[in-house]
Amino acid sequence: MSQSIRTLSAAALGAIVVAVAAITVRAGPVSGALAPSGDNPAVNTISVSASGKVSVVPDVARVSLGVTVTKTKVKDARSQAATRMTDIIAAAKALGVADTDIQTVGLSLYPQYSNGSSPKIVGYTVSNQIQITVRDLDKADELVDGAMAKGATDVNGISFDVADPAKALNDARVAAIAAAKVSAGAMASAANVRLGAVVSITDATTTPPIVYGGVFRAAADAATPIQPGSQDVSVTVTVVFAID
Repeated sequence: MSQSIRTLSAAALGAIVVAVAAITVRAGPVSGALAPSGDNPAVNTISVSASGKVSVVPDVARVSLGVTVTKTKVKDARSQAATRMTDIIAAAKALGVADTDIQTVGLSLYPQYSNGSSPKIVGYTVSNQIQITVRDLDKADELVDGAMAKGATDVNGISFDVADPAKALNDARVAAIAAAKVSAGAMASAANVRLGAVVSITDATTTPPIVYGGVFRAAADAATPIQPGSQDVSVTVTVVFAID
């Protein structure tokens, strides 16, 4: 009789252990869940990182160009550089570029030395560099060609950007969150749990890259071709979903 009771008790205890194990598997954190901490209570969640991307056509060009002049006298170098830069700025304004879109980014004066054991100053170089923002891309090539026609000696490059990046970023965020929901749904289905409401969303996006062009020179008798191409705007988010 005593042996039968012990056997029955052992069987009952085994059933209880199995039941507890089953509950633990059902209620435990799914792969990807946040680890419990003081600031993060032990709730059942699924955390997913996803990216969204949209392609946009740039509508702003920033052209970097300038004038470099070398003369034997400082006054002559400065005067010629100033005259050329004044003409370049006037040509840009004639194309509709606003004063606020023309910015001086470099101005320097340095001596030129002769070769030999006892070098001496033989001249002076003045360099004046500007950046012009062109908001009508159809005029970007005219700007470059017009600047060179007015005496520009340096064309240091061109970059393309989007005047209003907020819309592109928001569209990419929508795509990223949708992708996160699909991934979380697949994880929940595989774990045999039901996906709940969003607990938190973290935007881990970095500044979108700007597409740059290199230094270029154009023949005097040919128009300068400028192609803005397209630019990808990407967003990365981390979304935490509750598990119901």
